Amino acid sequence: MAFSWLVSLGVAALIGAVAWRGPMLMLGITVLIPWMIFRESTRPRATALALAYYLAASLPAVAVSQAFEPNNPAQGWLVWLAASVILAFPWAAFWNPEPAQRLWRCPAALVLSAIPPFGLIGWASPLTSAGVLFPGTGFLGLLATALIPTFWTARPSLLIGVVAFANLIYSPSNSTSDIRVVNTKECPDLFQKEEAARAAIQFAKSNLVILPEGAVRLWTEATEEFWFPTIQQLRASHRMALIGVGVPIVNSQEFRNSVIVIGDSPAVTFNQRIPIPIGMWKPFGPADGVPLNLTGPGTLQIGPHRLAILICYEQLLVWPILQSALEKPSLIVGISNAAWTRHTNIPAAQQACLSAWSRLFGIPHVAAING
Repeated sequence: MAFSWLVSLGVAALIGAVAWRGPMLMLGITVLIPWMIFRESTRPRATALALAYYLAASLPAVAVSQAFEPNNPAQGWLVWLAASVILAFPWAAFWNPEPAQRLWRCPAALVLSAIPPFGLIGWASPLTSAGVLFPGTGFLGLLATALIPTFWTARPSLLIGVVAFANLIYSPSNSTSDIRVVNTKECPDLFQKEEAARAAIQFAKSNLVILPEGAVRLWTEATEEFWFPTIQQLRASHRMALIGVGVPIVNSQEFRNSVIVIGDSPAVTFNQRIPIPIGMWKPFGPADGVPLNLTGPGTLQIGPHRLAILICYEQLLVWPILQSALEKPSLIVGISNAAWTRHTNIPAAQQACLSAWSRLFGIPHVAAING
């Protein structure tokens, strides 16, 4: 018995380690985690299995935290451990040995770990596998994914047949041709970086050009003056650009991690809803980061497009895309700054998540990356 539990523990850790490294199809194996947790014979064993999964999946958090706080290397390990324990808690709380109880307890654990407050760090959610298993089915596919641990043992052939049928009839949506994504490179010379961004917008032929998070460090009145010729050119050609920027908050050391729309459109700003805890959103530290914005909108209307915008860290979570999907977007837009994470598997995980959410809701997606 002890040996089989150790094997299960190792398998859970292995799933956490490999599923979030891309490609997108690897996310499908995370659906096994809830089933494995609820088949354990005791609560401590079930909790340990959940913790092993999240510890393996969350390991890149160490490197990211150390990138934000290079003078405090211990913080990264503490963040990694604390986040994994918090994410394992719903599984410990809802585990029950009775098979009949799984029908509601397993979905409850999945939901609790995906919505705020747990959802603020709700990465590596097995719910993300819904895009692999049930493409094009939207919220119904999420429900089906939550119920898999209950029905897998009783009707495996039926479940396999439903998954195969859903993937067989799914037809991916194509992104619109009037949108162009421009990836940028991190550069210590901010003037040179912004000049490259402006040139990319000026020479683009599309009606809407999308630049990533961090394309412009801070957007101030001086920045707008610098960009004024580009804004005028966009207006003259009836085009628009969406740019990832930092927007200072007046009379504060904080700023908004945002996208702004310039060109042939009224001035619009869309703010990130969930910044990276500790690194950007600092609930326990000095007020010099990015504030939480949970009540912010999930989409942005630009011309004929309703964009579900996921800014960097939000791409790894469940809550932001669910909130956006309720507003019926026509395109999912992921913008990110990989300058902090390019030495980890996080960029690959972000792309896999974007693809999975795109498949689940049948909405095309694009991604703009600053690397």
